[in-house]
Amino acid sequence: MSASPPALRDELEGLIVRAHLEHELLLARAGEELRASLPVDATGVTQAIGVLAAAVGIEPEVRAERDRRNRANPAVLHGRVFGRAALPAETVLAAFSDGARVRAALLERLALAVGGAPLRDEVRALLDAHPLPEAEGDGDAAERTARLRTAYDAQERAVLLCAARLDAGGG
Repeated sequence: MSASPPALRDELEGLIVRAHLEHELLLARAGEELRASLPVDATGVTQAIGVLAAAVGIEPEVRAERDRRNRANPAVLHGRVFGRAALPAETVLAAFSDGARVRAALLERLALAVGGAPLRDEVRALLDAHPLPEAEGDGDAAERTARLRTAYDAQERAVLLCAARLDAGGG
């Protein structure tokens, strides 16, 4: 009897764990200025979204929507205006929050494709329970960064929830 293939949830959890480790290694080697501009990392969840989208046959649409929505990201716009100048802390937090908003919309779309409206609603509730920080008036930079990390963690849980539902046969 041959071993069964690893479950999609396990595969995506591995992606996320590896991305966390790579981010920690990068931060350990980086200078203070670069560390300040990388408070969180969404590499794992972003890769997992791509894997999930491929699994349900909507990868090209999800990729196109992600790219379209990210064009106006504050860090991208700052780079177009100021070049490679260091990003102010507010721009960094705004950029990471904006990227998380894009992923949240993609996660809802994936949840709908995987498990219909009930899974989409479950994912939406999970993400809404861990809101992103708003502008400067929403606490100091450390508080907003902590809220950002919590929201990113919720996105990771949402992607794993979708994968588990696919592993269980959808809906």
